[in-house]
Amino acid sequence: MLGPGIANTTPATNAYGLVVRSIGGGGGGPVSTLTIASGVTTNTTSTPVAGVSGVKTFQLKVTGTGPVTQTAVLKGSFDSDGSNATDLCTVAVSGTAPVSDVCPPFTAPFPYLFMTTTNTTGTGASGTGTVGY
Repeated sequence: MLGPGIANTTPATNAYGLVVRSIGGGGGGPVSTLTIASGVTTNTTSTPVAGVSGVKTFQLKVTGTGPVTQTAVLKGSFDSDGSNATDLCTVAVSGTAPVSDVCPPFTAPFPYLFMTTTNTTGTGASGTGTVGY
């Protein structure tokens, strides 16, 4: 049983097989999360996932051992293959793992979201990009 004010964070899977979590929120109802990419250990481009509407925030979290860095650019596209993409925000993290940072909230309504990573360094550096909405 969860204590007062603690939301159930058990992951659920949406129709696209993506992990979606409902973790509670303020005033407007629960906040859900959509994983854009996880376990990213190289400079790469993730596979586009179905986007979500409304106000969103993007977080990059990097784990590893000791000092780590990674930069992620969240991109939106109207094409399922990610072509003709628009950069929505850039997050660069650096420090002793784990480290994370977020972009300011945005409302851009793209049907597909993905991220590119660069500057991945550090022992076991592994990044996860998540959109909260």
